[in-house]
Amino acid sequence: MSFPLSGESLEMFLSRARMLSVGAVPVYLALLFFVTKEEGWHWSYLVLALLPPVAAVLGVQGKRDILPGRAVWAMVLSIAPLPLIGGLETLF
Repeated sequence: MSFPLSGESLEMFLSRARMLSVGAVPVYLALLFFVTKEEGWHWSYLVLALLPPVAAVLGVQGKRDILPGRAVWAMVLSIAPLPLIGGLETLF
């Protein structure tokens, strides 16, 4: 099964989604320690501590059970903390 105009197989897509979501966890934890050290306790702590582990679980489940929808959600949730932090920090 191929995705239109991409030339990649479902297996490759699920593998990339899993790697992106699992690889984002240590990056966001490092960013979490930097943000809390520099700026103190803010809403960004909740965003960085909650979303990446959820994305990693969804990515692993999407690959294991061959669920492309869950893999897409894992990719979205692994990218979502950056715009959320920017929006939350400008509000508060």
